[in-house]
Amino acid sequence: MSERQHTQKLRASQNPYLLMPILLLLWGSVAAVSKLVLGQLGSYQLLFYMNGVGVLSFFTIALFRRGKLKVIAAWRSKQLLLLTACGIFVFLYDFLYLEALTRVPAVEASMLNYLFPIFIVLFAIPFHKEQMNRYKLIAVLMGFIGTVLLTTKGDFTALRLTNLTGDVLAVLAAVSWGLFTNLVKINKQDMIMSTLFMTFISFVLSAIGMLVFSEPELPRLTDFAGVFWLSMCNIVLGFFLYFQALRYSTASLVASFTFFTPFITLIFIMLLLGEQLSAIDGVAALLILSGVPIQRLGQRLNGSRSRARAAETQGSAQL
Repeated sequence: MSERQHTQKLRASQNPYLLMPILLLLWGSVAAVSKLVLGQLGSYQLLFYMNGVGVLSFFTIALFRRGKLKVIAAWRSKQLLLLTACGIFVFLYDFLYLEALTRVPAVEASMLNYLFPIFIVLFAIPFHKEQMNRYKLIAVLMGFIGTVLLTTKGDFTALRLTNLTGDVLAVLAAVSWGLFTNLVKINKQDMIMSTLFMTFISFVLSAIGMLVFSEPELPRLTDFAGVFWLSMCNIVLGFFLYFQALRYSTASLVASFTFFTPFITLIFIMLLLGEQLSAIDGVAALLILSGVPIQRLGQRLNGSRSRARAAETQGSAQL
């Protein structure tokens, strides 16, 4: 491989505009496939096997990278605490989302779950010292209005919810992913070893949850195929693509790509589950998902104004 080809390959592996579309296709199938598998396995069993496949996959990769397992032993307590917190929030996200899917239609759960770009933006303020502006505020308000519209089905007086517990669980899953994204962006350790450690934490928590609140249950061959697919999409390949995108771009840019994810999700849901999207669901989804593009537009406008002010200042100084 020539140096030029190596450089092009390296740039491609670091380019969020190439990484995120692939990730979105993988993520798009998660809600529908999860709903199908949850018809046979409980959420505790599904989470246990998903994380088990993830741990085995990352451990196998680590074995082929000699000396990498020793890296974990060199981590300081602060680094271990950070990655442990990331593993807890990953577990909470998957657990809360799967529990929501057992209570409400996949369309409703996925739309509420896609509030997470708003929470990524909100949590970036204390975690990464980003400033709140009117565009971000508008985005948050639109997300809130869309959430109310989706959960009430447009009947604001009766406030009839499909299932309040399921809706709350879906929103809490979005909160967990917002916290996880901002925490994991702080991490500077080896990506494969970090992911192995976080997945192991999530695996231990899912094993405890299964033993305490449920019981072990072997999946059928067809169910295991779904488990394997979910683990690859949501954990192994999903984590790799997501962390690569986060490492070489801003959290806000990565969040902006999720604007397209729900539409891919809806395609899978309609094809695999036969669920239909109502007009109110569509309006609510647009309100929720418009938040990130609005705040991205605000960033561009603010950047243009800053450059204009800098040019004016420089021109005045030259005079």
